[in-house]
Amino acid sequence: MRRMSRSVAALAVLLASSAVAGAQERQFYYPAPEPASFTRLADQRYGDLRMDVYRPQPGGAPAPVLILFNTAAGADRAQPFYQAWAEIAASKGLVAIMPDLRMDTLAQDFDALLAHLAANAASIGGDPDRIAVYAGSGNVFRGLPLFVEPRRTALKAAVLYYGSADVKAFRRDLPILFVRAGLDRPPVTRAMTDLITLAQTQNAPVSVVNYPGGHHAFEMVDDEPATRDVIDTTLDFVARSTSPVYQASLRRGLPEATAAAHVGGGDFAAASTIYADLVKAKPDDARLRLSYGEALLGAGQFAAACSVFDQLKGRGLGPRDLGLPAARACLQKGDQEAAMAWLASIPARFLPPAIQSEPVFAPIRERADFKALFAAGR
Repeated sequence: MRRMSRSVAALAVLLASSAVAGAQERQFYYPAPEPASFTRLADQRYGDLRMDVYRPQPGGAPAPVLILFNTAAGADRAQPFYQAWAEIAASKGLVAIMPDLRMDTLAQDFDALLAHLAANAASIGGDPDRIAVYAGSGNVFRGLPLFVEPRRTALKAAVLYYGSADVKAFRRDLPILFVRAGLDRPPVTRAMTDLITLAQTQNAPVSVVNYPGGHHAFEMVDDEPATRDVIDTTLDFVARSTSPVYQASLRRGLPEATAAAHVGGGDFAAASTIYADLVKAKPDDARLRLSYGEALLGAGQFAAACSVFDQLKGRGLGPRDLGLPAARACLQKGDQEAAMAWLASIPARFLPPAIQSEPVFAPIRERADFKALFAAGR
């Protein structure tokens, strides 16, 4: 898998390098903003490095900050491709940062940049609590492992264009926008699709834009309204996902999202521990208690799960949503009568016929009342 990821990354770097090299002759397919809509501050210091800052004009309230993460081709801040991105972002109300980043000290440089922005963003019109990053192609391979490090909480959102990386775990406090170019090379699209699936499996806060008619580096390859729409969607995502309201909502949902991720990953013991605390805090939340019972069932705590489900009778939950896990829990606890009562509580149209062959129901499969549940005309 690592060898495949590196091969895909090498292909992405080659595609990106070729595309950026051609940027001198190619147009960036988005209307050039009015010069009066932004200003550029060149060669600003951060640590022992430099960055160019593009900020909206006229200035107003502190704006979200978008770092343009570029390590390819010497990270030349004069590249028209990244200049176009920075100018457009600034004209749309973001503070865009084009930093120097060195390959051999990449993590160190990125941390220095985040620290600098956290302390000094206000001086350039930015909000230190609304920092996002854009990375495309091979820069995704280099950058994403840095972005998903749990300790980098100063980074509030990330945008990933047509690229993938060898990562194993996503942050559930980091909104990510994946932008997939449908006409990219097959190895690149497959790797990105796998990465998106991994993030979704881990219940990370990811959004996906699939541009079916887009090529690699579509910003300067595909002169289409869809290209401009994807860019607008990206800038809107940065503003929205870094907003205080969105971030507060994300934090509030983080414990339950983490518990659900444990369920998705099969770690029911960890999930049940989190759900137990959540249920204590919200004892009247029936859906939360149902999730707790399902986690206990998955963890093999059948008696406890059966008890939790019993407390949910008459609480307005769907009869199948409650009845099936309750029947499974009570039957594995050893209470056949309780299991039958739960199954009988499910209207016939909602009772899946497939449970007749489900191994957990083997102990009651030959009972007449169990067979009657699936009889025609019930």
